[in-house]
Amino acid sequence: MKKLSIKLYIIFYCTMIGLVTGCITPYEPEVEWINDLLVVEGAIIAPYGTNIKLRRANDGWSSSYDPDKAMATVTLITDDGAVVATAQNSSTGEYSITDSIAFQPGKKYAIHILLGGKEYQSDFVEPQITPEIDEVNYQYKEQEEVYIRVSTHNDNPDASRYYRWSYQEDWEIVSDYFAQYTWSYETGIRKMNQFSPDNIHYCWGSKTSNRIILGKSDNLSENRIKDHTILSLEPFNSRFSYLYSILVKQQTLDKKAYEYFDNMRKNVEQTGGIFAPQPTEIKGNITCLSDPKEIIIGYIYATTELSYRLYIKAEEVPGMGEIFDCREKKTFIEGELDKAYGQGMAILSEGDKAGIYICISRRCVDCTARGGSKNKPDFWPNNHQ
Repeated sequence: MKKLSIKLYIIFYCTMIGLVTGCITPYEPEVEWINDLLVVEGAIIAPYGTNIKLRRANDGWSSSYDPDKAMATVTLITDDGAVVATAQNSSTGEYSITDSIAFQPGKKYAIHILLGGKEYQSDFVEPQITPEIDEVNYQYKEQEEVYIRVSTHNDNPDASRYYRWSYQEDWEIVSDYFAQYTWSYETGIRKMNQFSPDNIHYCWGSKTSNRIILGKSDNLSENRIKDHTILSLEPFNSRFSYLYSILVKQQTLDKKAYEYFDNMRKNVEQTGGIFAPQPTEIKGNITCLSDPKEIIIGYIYATTELSYRLYIKAEEVPGMGEIFDCREKKTFIEGELDKAYGQGMAILSEGDKAGIYICISRRCVDCTARGGSKNKPDFWPNNHQ
């Protein structure tokens, strides 16, 4: 492989099955870059299946997908030579085994990849069994951060003491006022129905964790994690305007996997990127069987995953919701509504005369102006839309 001495600006994605953990971080060191570096991402998760992503870091510029080079055969195998399943072919560089997986006692698992005439394989790893999450709670002090915390323990003396978490946030945004009308250049004035699906009174937001979140109990007398903070949220946040939900996902890692991800986490936090200072330092547990000298970035591990959902109502964290002034109102005639919307306002209601409209800050009547969308989560407990 050709080596180039260049400035590296790499966007590296860390996305694991079942937890979707993304790391998108710019980095500009002087390095000896290995052109066409293969990046393998993924995990073997029971019972959900396996998801493996293949990327090529081309010319030192980005971790990108090349359909000509990423078409591969990806197989889940055991250390006794058995083929568990073969992933579905992909046109995006992502290979999924959707069949439910049940780890067999005493067996180790690996991922085998045929790509571009070469064979690649991860080390055989022993599956880790994840204990239940004891609790997800929050610590709150008005006008300070809300801390989301997780607790777990494992009474099995032989169990691993290394953990990884990810999360999915969802929240509902409700406008301060119901907009009776809306306006646009295309449709002009349109009467709104609060109970129709296209209302702008109820919205939802969502976010997936984008950090590597780890914890360990190897220096404790018990295999117990108590109130480990996985997320802090600043005050005056739209997440707490009505109802907030967080789904915390927990995995147990073996020690080598923990060390790999901890090294990656430190690189991101200390240097702003995952490579520090050479890619060879985080090459992981994947080998090219056809060319053992080839460097591959990535780590495959096997584990079970469990989750816990927490809801927080706005009244439980008073003073944490978004604050903006909904007192100021202005009156516009119909022909000046373009000016009102240009000033960031929207129609609140009709005025006392025909053709007159009372307008207010758009954020007070339109939940989409506060970052929301009409994509209501399937599990959401409220029945409005």
